[in-house]
Parts: sequence; structure tokens; C-alpha cells
Amino acid sequence: MSSDIKVIDKAFKIIGCFDEKNKSASLKQIALITKLNKSTIIRICRSLIKHEFLIKNEIDGNYQLGFNSWKIGSTYNSTLNIASEMKSILSDICNETGMSASYWVKAGQKKICLYRVNSTSEINHYIPEGSTAPLVAASGKILLAFLSDKKNIANELKKKGYIFTSGERLKNIASVAIPIFNYNNIFCGALNVSGWKEDFTKKNISFYAKVLNYKKDQLKNILD
Repeated sequence: MSSDIKVIDKAFKIIGCFDEKNKSASLKQIALITKLNKSTIIRICRSLIKHEFLIKNEIDGNYQLGFNSWKIGSTYNSTLNIASEMKSILSDICNETGMSASYWVKAGQKKICLYRVNSTSEINHYIPEGSTAPLVAASGKILLAFLSDKKNIANELKKKGYIFTSGERLKNIASVAIPIFNYNNIFCGALNVSGWKEDFTKKNISFYAKVLNYKKDQLKNILD
């Protein structure tokens, strides 16, 4: 492990000393918790103070979390709120269609499932959140259309308003996906339903796409 990485690890150890019960900590307390020597702690704390991740009380000499630590925590809380609202919308889609519902984004040359509600059907297409997959199937094609300039996919999407695929990644699985934009009309990701291909009749495909499109304005509110 490089010395730079070791310093970062030590900095995170120091920041990790603070929580709801321990909002302030002395040099001695930080040393006891982190097992770092005091000179190292002082040196790293100076850098953390410089970048506003820590502040030092000049009266008692104790350390507290600074503005940028609060900023990161606030952003994390905001993300949790988005996750809660996103899961609620996906649950509605799942209940209305009987299919598993997911929200996907592009990650390098793959797609990643950020949020998902799996169908409760006995025959279930189960994927855990955080899973990655190749940029194929309906959601993958949506991501390629907007992030890799795939004009043929964009033209299909313009005609239908959705992308449907069957057996493209997994031979027994089909999916319908639509693009999601925020209120600034910036592309954010792909919303889809997926399940056993036998359930994707022509009538059902149209219905699934209608449900997805009905929910896209709700997603605009939380992705803005």
C-alpha cells in the first residue's frame, strides 16, 4: 500500500471518531480510538482543518467535524431520500404490472442497477441492487441511445416511445424500458420492467410502457 493511501486511511479513521454521541474529541481520545500516534494525528488534522473537514475549538483544543463533513452528510441524507422515493415509485410499477421494476444508469462499459423492486411472483426474475450487466436488453439500449449516440436505437425510441427486447441477455427474460430526464431535460437513466418473456404479449408490452411513462414525471421531481 502506497504512503498516500495510508495517509488517506488514517484521515478516515480520524473522521470516523465522530458521531451523534461523540461530536467533539480531544487529541488523546482520537489517539485511543485510532491507535495512531499524536504527532501523526496533529499533522493529518491540520490538513483536514485546512479543507474544512474538521474544526478545532481554540478554548479546549478539541476537534469537531467541519463544514465539508456536514456537506457530505447532507448529500448522503439527500441520497437516502431519493432512494426512498425511488423505491416507492418502483413498488407502484411492480404492483401495477406484476413485473420487476428497475432504474439503471451507465457505468463505464456496463450498466448498473441503482434501484430495484423485484416481483413477488413465484416465477421471479430476481436481480439485487448494485448488480452490473452488459449494455444490452431494453435498459442497456436506452443508455446507449443517449450516452453513446446510437442513432438506430434513438430512432426506434422516437417512433415507439419505448424499447422492447426479448431473450437478448437472458433467453427467457424480456423487458420494456424508457428514458428518464430531469426537469432540466438532462438524461438521467433508464426505467424498465422485466420478467418472463411469456408475459410480454403485444397487449402487455403496450400496457407496461404506458405505466412506465405515467411514472416518469414523478421521477423528474426527485431527480431534479
